[in-house]
Amino acid sequence: MTGANAIANNAYSNSADKLRIQLSAIGTNYLLADFRLTSATFASAPTTGVIQLAKVPRDFSGNAGPTPSASMLATQIYTMGPAPSTGNASTSWVMSVDSVPLDADADYWVFNNATGVSLNSGWVLTYVPWSPGT
Repeated sequence: MTGANAIANNAYSNSADKLRIQLSAIGTNYLLADFRLTSATFASAPTTGVIQLAKVPRDFSGNAGPTPSASMLATQIYTMGPAPSTGNASTSWVMSVDSVPLDADADYWVFNNATGVSLNSGWVLTYVPWSPGT
């Protein structure tokens, strides 16, 4: 999915930019997923912090969990690499996190954790589901 909105420093992606993964829709034999964040550009060179993937499981009826925010933190956070380093002016980042356990139904949010700058719109979050032995 392509992020239509920028993500401010210390903020989660907009609700319209979350990625929903339902095992019933993609195949119930998947246990894990590898995620890639591509086309990621920053307003200026980040000097610190990390970009993270936050998972918010849905209930058994498919209702969304709470929207993550500064006062409602996601409980399952995965740090994507590579992390920004001082003065790194890369304009097209590719970041990843592998082997994320999948829930039956969950929303995945991008979290701009203390980079000091905004992640511009147009970023793309993709995933490949898999299970050991496949």
